[in-house]
Amino acid sequence: MNTFKQYIGLLLKRAQLYRQGGYKNAKPLKRTMDDYQTHLFAFLIDVNICLLPVYIWVIEFLLILCGLIPPHFFDLLFYLMFALLFLTCVVALGIVTSRFSGQTIGYAIMGLRLVDRNKKEASPMHLMLRQALGFGVPTILLGFFFKVYGMVGWWLLNGLVVLITPNQQTIFDLIFKLILVKEDDKTTIQIVKKKEKVIPEEIETEEDLPLSPIDLHIRSNYSDDGYYDVEEIFKLAKEAKLETISITDHNCARVNAAATRFAHLYDIQYIPGVEFDCQYEGKRLRILGYYIDWNQEIFNVLEQESLKREKEMSIERVKKFEQYTHISIDLDSLMSKSRFQTITAEQICEMVFRNKKTRALPLVKKYLDKYSSEKEAMLRFKQDLFGKGGPCFGQGIYPEAKEIIEAIHDANGIAILASWHLDYFDDHTIEDLIHLGIDGIECFSPVIQETTVTALLKLVMKNKLFVTAGSDFHGPSRPERKLGDTKCPEKGIALVKVFTKAAK
Repeated sequence: MNTFKQYIGLLLKRAQLYRQGGYKNAKPLKRTMDDYQTHLFAFLIDVNICLLPVYIWVIEFLLILCGLIPPHFFDLLFYLMFALLFLTCVVALGIVTSRFSGQTIGYAIMGLRLVDRNKKEASPMHLMLRQALGFGVPTILLGFFFKVYGMVGWWLLNGLVVLITPNQQTIFDLIFKLILVKEDDKTTIQIVKKKEKVIPEEIETEEDLPLSPIDLHIRSNYSDDGYYDVEEIFKLAKEAKLETISITDHNCARVNAAATRFAHLYDIQYIPGVEFDCQYEGKRLRILGYYIDWNQEIFNVLEQESLKREKEMSIERVKKFEQYTHISIDLDSLMSKSRFQTITAEQICEMVFRNKKTRALPLVKKYLDKYSSEKEAMLRFKQDLFGKGGPCFGQGIYPEAKEIIEAIHDANGIAILASWHLDYFDDHTIEDLIHLGIDGIECFSPVIQETTVTALLKLVMKNKLFVTAGSDFHGPSRPERKLGDTKCPEKGIALVKVFTKAAK
């Protein structure tokens, strides 16, 4: 029993380490013989575990033939076998996969994990549906109506899809946008049996890059989630020895009037900036505008539209949360404490997790029990409930990317595709945005992966675009983001400096 508990603890710890940074070293399966063998062995392990009820039924059938079990039990045992098969193939497999963040027993043994296409943790709901619809339900239904031929036929069909897809994806992997990755050796955990505790081996982490002298993505308290006022930002920039900065508040360009004055006082080059929420083909994205004439009326119009949209979404967010959780939210109280008449998912989560009564509710308590820290529990709670596809997700109507690009250009500015969510964008979408008039891409940022950076730089060079770097500094509300920490290497700074001399 202790060994079993240790193994469960190991799987949970592996999931935690993967979530905390192990995904950076994970490698998607490729069309190589070694990867095919690894995938096949993992599949066979899971299949044999799921088909245990069938093996037990075969033994029972043999016992009936031998006269050790009365024949009239045949039908009962047959249907009991299918009931147990439903539990193993549909219920248990889905729960195990979601509970251990994309790992089944077979995947764990072979060092594989089922994740989103960006290599980060997949949604638990997607994992459960993938296992149920992609394996469990077809196995049971086809097995019931077409016997062994039906089950094997479905597996062979998926096997064919695995062979022809670049990352060995099954049919339902493609539907739910999942991939299998191999975990790097650095993320493995050694079990040391000492006082019956599981002791994880520390993960090696990359050394932090030095602070960049250029930070072109900073938020002030003109943004709903920014903290510092303009002069405080310049003081911090001076202390950090930054040479060039830009304050790019959310859908608001008003900060630039004050910022240009403080730039002279603190002897720091300042590039007028702004960041807009927008959409392209239903996907949300953000576009940064630099060197803009912030006095243009279009910026006031866009700001007012944004404030109205965010307030409406706040009300919708609260209503959906109350309906789903049956937890009452004091809307007026939260609104009165907000400078922008908005209620964010973070505010709701903080209210829930800091209240003793709501913390004790089963919906909340399961997150506190599952994750090692309250911060992590709150983050997962927010993602599951308020993230895209979640029960409390609010879909706002944002301006089209083309409209924002044109507004920036009309204000004599340069339009840069922000790094936000670029891990989720494919090259085709970014190429489309370039054709719409994007002048450059924020290639260096702490919010995107190294593989994404490499792909973006290739697109930039191919299309002769500007390169920018930004920390997305918020202040205490996002303490992990430091002013000047743009993840821009020394060679990249030369590319960014080209942009800092690009005033029209």
